[in-house]
Amino acid sequence: GAASGGPDLAFTDWYGASASVTINITISSNTNNYNLWNSKGGTYSAGNTTVNVTINSGVTIGSTSTGTYAFDTGTGWSSGDVINIINNGTIKGKGGNGGAGADITFGGTNNTQGGNGGTGGPAFRGQFACTVTNNGSVYGGGAGGGGGGGFWLAGDGKIISDSATAGSGGGGGAGVNAGTGGAGGVASGTGANQGTAGNNGTATAGGAGGSTGYAGGAGGGLGANGSTGTSAGGTGGTGGTRGFYQVGSTFINSGSGIGGTVGGRSA
Repeated sequence: GAASGGPDLAFTDWYGASASVTINITISSNTNNYNLWNSKGGTYSAGNTTVNVTINSGVTIGSTSTGTYAFDTGTGWSSGDVINIINNGTIKGKGGNGGAGADITFGGTNNTQGGNGGTGGPAFRGQFACTVTNNGSVYGGGAGGGGGGGFWLAGDGKIISDSATAGSGGGGGAGVNAGTGGAGGVASGTGANQGTAGNNGTATAGGAGGSTGYAGGAGGGLGANGSTGTSAGGTGGTGGTRGFYQVGSTFINSGSGIGGTVGGRSA
């Protein structure tokens, strides 16, 4: 901390001093649930460390759970540490699952509601001051589509089997680990219309909802909400909410957050 050119240093100026440490990390292959603090290595020196992380082009960092971040700076860092992250690849949250289609059971009294689509998972979490240069993309997981609602008609106090229709499942949301489609609903009885399962999402697109009976809603693409399921007399399940592309924005790029190609919510 002494200024260049003087004044002369005393021995006491060196008390408690320690050498600075630089840790260079290159992520060159696909991985899930990456925690920087846990991956920093053994040369770390509290308050004296600069960590430079490069995510190579073509590399995808994902998550295996909608409740877990794809990339997390982690905690434990000390004041004086510096974190620089260059993303040349893709960071994606997990896709939400589609809602189940509504069942119809003979002897029931009401039309039934399809299941709601699941929320997409988060991508990047900053828990310590960091500089992020985003040359690639960062997306929250796509949300799951809502399941179709179930519908029946009653005549003379009895359910007419030919008019009973179950809902189909909603599609799964997009993500490196995409959401699964919801199950199709069951309509018991002769001639009843059964629901079909929704389609799973992919790494880049949401899955289509099942189309038999009352269709499930489509899963959301990367960083997008899911669609609501359809119904005539019942209620279609609500589409899920897109995932966060960043959480802890106040720690990222001095509070300006991640720039470049992003999709989803921010907090």
